[in-house]
Amino acid sequence: MITKHIQDPKTGEMISLIPVTHWYKGTLMEDSFCDEIIYFKGKPEDSDRYYKRYIEDHINVKWFGAMGDGGDATANIQQAFNYLIDLRNYRHISKPSYDLCCFIPDGKYKIENTLLFPTSCTLKGESTNGTVLFTNRNDISILFPSEKGDVFNNRHNRLESDPYTNIGEEFTTISDLTLAGPHYLINPYVEKGALGTNNSGVLIKDTTKINLKNLFIEGFETSAIYSHKSYYINIDCCTLFNNQIGLLADGTSTTIYVSNTTVRLNAVGLLLQDSFACNFTNTIIESNDANYLRTIDFNKSAYNSRDIGVILKNCQNINFSACYFENNLVTTILDSSHENTFTNCYFCPDNGPLEAGKIQSYLVWFYGNNASDNKFINNDYISSKEELYRSHKFFTQFRSTSTGNVFELTTKQQLDRFISQNQDEFTEYTNNNWKANAPKFFCSGSNEQFIDVERRYITDKTFGSSSERPVNNLYGGQHYFDSTLGKPIYWQGAKWVKSDGTDA
Repeated sequence: MITKHIQDPKTGEMISLIPVTHWYKGTLMEDSFCDEIIYFKGKPEDSDRYYKRYIEDHINVKWFGAMGDGGDATANIQQAFNYLIDLRNYRHISKPSYDLCCFIPDGKYKIENTLLFPTSCTLKGESTNGTVLFTNRNDISILFPSEKGDVFNNRHNRLESDPYTNIGEEFTTISDLTLAGPHYLINPYVEKGALGTNNSGVLIKDTTKINLKNLFIEGFETSAIYSHKSYYINIDCCTLFNNQIGLLADGTSTTIYVSNTTVRLNAVGLLLQDSFACNFTNTIIESNDANYLRTIDFNKSAYNSRDIGVILKNCQNINFSACYFENNLVTTILDSSHENTFTNCYFCPDNGPLEAGKIQSYLVWFYGNNASDNKFINNDYISSKEELYRSHKFFTQFRSTSTGNVFELTTKQQLDRFISQNQDEFTEYTNNNWKANAPKFFCSGSNEQFIDVERRYITDKTFGSSSERPVNNLYGGQHYFDSTLGKPIYWQGAKWVKSDGTDA
């Protein structure tokens, strides 16, 4: 095979060309196919020949004119992506010898319109901190994984006849980049102006099988990552920092898997709505109190408040395992969400002197109707100052409809703190005849087993005068210290009796 070497007209590097007779779409080569990027026409000495750039394993945005000098690179990068889209769609005709991968060298690339990156391909930066795609606009997202090269995905509908439907078995991978929004490198606590509504680092919509790895995403007014009606989304080793929301998922987004990721200094760490079957492991959700027009002086208003770690709205089977929650005023809000689990996690409430001095910190709000059957299992709840930053405090908005929530604890000390910090909650359950709906607490530490009757003590009124004795939902053996009599009494089944069995 005759090869030749020329200087790249855009980068100045020496490149190798190999002779070809057919274009990647399968047709015979002609002059109009020569773009001086991938395909070249021979010089006067071999003007009857056509050549193709030798590509080892990826295409490079600099071949298409992107400079990485901070100037507008939107059109150049999109041209590279468009070539990859075409190459992907026609590979059943002309299979390329290299991966469907686009490489972005280190540099700063200004983005003025959303980039449409082809699904089932790979986008890779040179380094997470060195390759920066940035925008100053608050009305666009930077990257949109696109099935067809437009904004209308349909989750790889196999009923369509287009060749692209053959790509649905492969993952899209985006890695080793910084995606920077309009508040990149700006103090998270600075008050923002009016916020944009379509401003995310990565917008994933109506598609499937996306891998995001080694990304740093900062400064977006909607979210770092937004998943809408999508599934099989893997987020690994990423940092979501200083955005209004770290990860936003809605519209029945499922099978999102987040691991080894830091979600820090956003206004809200994670917000999932109308979604299910998602998993988070070894992820840090910390100090999410960035100032994106959300007050810290909330009155149990979940959607106007910052300093919240996780909000689950109308969700089920969202699972957190071995995650680290620290320094959020409200760690978790379960809004009309049920059957979610938090297992082997570390919980530490807000330790900020300003916020905690004004507002009570909470471990969890059971919010909305049917915030039910959620489980907190074998977690560690800790605070540097338990009297100020309560690590065991919960709140239930609708006690009549939220039932079956469970805390499985490993030590009696944890159980005692839940009881002491939530007496107001237990009183409400008791006074309104909703004791059966109260969260259940199981303590299974070494030599610490509690039978059912003892668990019920948590919601029972156990102290007061003779006139304050409980009268509803009594059970045999229930105890009560009667301050009028100055001694404990017990419910025999039909009446209260003293310890010697005489009428009380």
